[in-house]
This record gives sequence, C-alpha cells and structure tokens, in this order.
Amino acid sequence: VYAIEASHMAVGARTLAEGNGFGDRLIVIKGKVEEVDVPEQVDMIISEPMGTLLVNERMLESYVHARKWLKKGGNMFPSRGVMYAQPFQDDELHMECFSK
Repeated sequence: VYAIEASHMAVGARTLAEGNGFGDRLIVIKGKVEEVDVPEQVDMIISEPMGTLLVNERMLESYVHARKWLKKGGNMFPSRGVMYAQPFQDDELHMECFSK
C-alpha cells in the first residue's frame, strides 16, 4: 500500500504504520502527488479529494492526476461526486457585500 501525503502528517503516518506492524506493507511517500514517483502501477486509488463544493482546495485536480499510476481496469474511490445548490435571499448580507 502506498500513501502519498504532502503535509507533515506523512511522518506521523509512517510512525503509526511502523508502530502497528505495517511498516513493511505501508509505504508513505511525502510530497505532492504531481511531484512524487510511485514504483509500480496500483489496483486502486482511495482519496479524500473533495473540498467545499467539490472543487475548493484544488484537490480534485491532484486526484485526477493520480490516475497515471492506476492499472487498466483499476478503481478509484470515490468515483463520483454530487453538488447541490439552493438559492436564497439575504438582504442584509447583500447590502453588506454591495457596500464594500
């Protein structure tokens, strides 16, 4: 199992894996998915790429980029997202934004 993490959490993930006897099965790679190398194609990609409204935080692009390591016939989870919108009116908020 390969885990890619750009933040300092990669160090903690590696420590947890080793402390729980999975250090030989979980390889933590510190870096951005666009910049690191994974040594082999993978069967599955699991991620939490969703920010606010699916696109905030610009993680969706990184998730799509990770497909370069996916074997033919492999799976990505999640494989779809749903966005809902509800119109509303807030005169006070409108005036606050309009007056800036």
